Amino acid sequence: MDNMKREDKICIIGAGISGVSAAYYLAKKGYTHITILEKSDRVGGKCFSIEYKGKTYEMGALFGLPSYAHTKNLMMEFDLMDKGPLLERGFFNTNGRQTSQIPLDQVQAFAQEFKRLPEISKRYERLNEPGLLHLPEDLCQPFSLWCDENELFVIKQVYMHYFSTFGFGSIYDVPAAYVLKFLSFDNLLSFIEVTHMITWPKGVTELIRRMADQVEDLRLTCEVLHMDCEPNGKVRVETSQSALYFDKVIYTASLQHISEIVDLPAADKRILELITYERFRVYAYRVEGIPELSGYIPGNMRPESKGQMMAWYYRWADMGTTDLITVYVAENEEMTDQEMREAVETKLRDLGGTNIRFYMMKRWEHFPHVESAALRAGFYEQLDLMQGRNQMYYAGEIMNFPTLENCIVYTKYLVDRFF
Repeated sequence: MDNMKREDKICIIGAGISGVSAAYYLAKKGYTHITILEKSDRVGGKCFSIEYKGKTYEMGALFGLPSYAHTKNLMMEFDLMDKGPLLERGFFNTNGRQTSQIPLDQVQAFAQEFKRLPEISKRYERLNEPGLLHLPEDLCQPFSLWCDENELFVIKQVYMHYFSTFGFGSIYDVPAAYVLKFLSFDNLLSFIEVTHMITWPKGVTELIRRMADQVEDLRLTCEVLHMDCEPNGKVRVETSQSALYFDKVIYTASLQHISEIVDLPAADKRILELITYERFRVYAYRVEGIPELSGYIPGNMRPESKGQMMAWYYRWADMGTTDLITVYVAENEEMTDQEMREAVETKLRDLGGTNIRFYMMKRWEHFPHVESAALRAGFYEQLDLMQGRNQMYYAGEIMNFPTLENCIVYTKYLVDRFF
């Protein structure tokens, strides 16, 4: 790399995992003038760990998977390899009774489908690469239809357990590419076998905090109001604090409102307007008497069950007292806040819960993605053409998939490709 380039002033917008990863990989390449601008008063983005009675609980991202090699490398570098609480899990019907993940009369069919899955997965090895460029036609259709084409009728429901639960939408609507990007064969196997997930004792946000601590110029409560590229090639970034000038900008925040701060060409605006989100809620409760494990309720994961409790996380089941549980709900726009809370509390009572006390709720605009028609029309190819235009580059959830590992992988790819 040209030594002059290392003197470039780089602005990173957003202090979630993509933002701090961009700063980390730029620093590794020798860049020294790096600024992160964050609108809120904290780092972390959708990683949001809270502390209650001396223990951490997750109101955003929950855990990592054993296959997360880049995440593990960063954990080692930042001295975060201590094991967190073990994830113990069970499945429950909508009446609150514990059941099996796979009905007994479907176990044999599941075994036969699962045996075929590695060979099917080999067709899509491109999904292991950063990004979602040049997708095959069959991955653009809803995942449910893809499963039907491949005669994966039982496994389809198993995928739903680990996709819909975490706010990624319905397998009956979301294109197959997104589901398989997240739940590769190895990742699906990790969920099924309940191998030890990465559950940071100090919370998932701790990794981001430690990475952010390495950034000399991190500015919180600094909202970007407008950006434009000036005739001299510099990018002027007007913020709520002052106007700043940079050589390049990496935008890692949500693209939902970027057209409000950047004068984009009409064609680019039309591309970004295709992005849709899932509205997802995480509730925290103090409750006694429910099963002391994390639970999934598959009957509440279908589109018609929005507003109902899909799962709960009993974080410290194997390491002492759990003072809070977190509950996961896909938002139902036809229900009021009170109705959704009442539905959650009814389900907690069905599970044997007593002395139920609400603690807090976090609402997320989650999982930016596009629908099948947009994928077929080359959404990601068009988005990729925007990279570098007017010295602005794009990373973050929409570019790969909104997991810790996928965000890190894509950000490293972006830095290696353009910087």
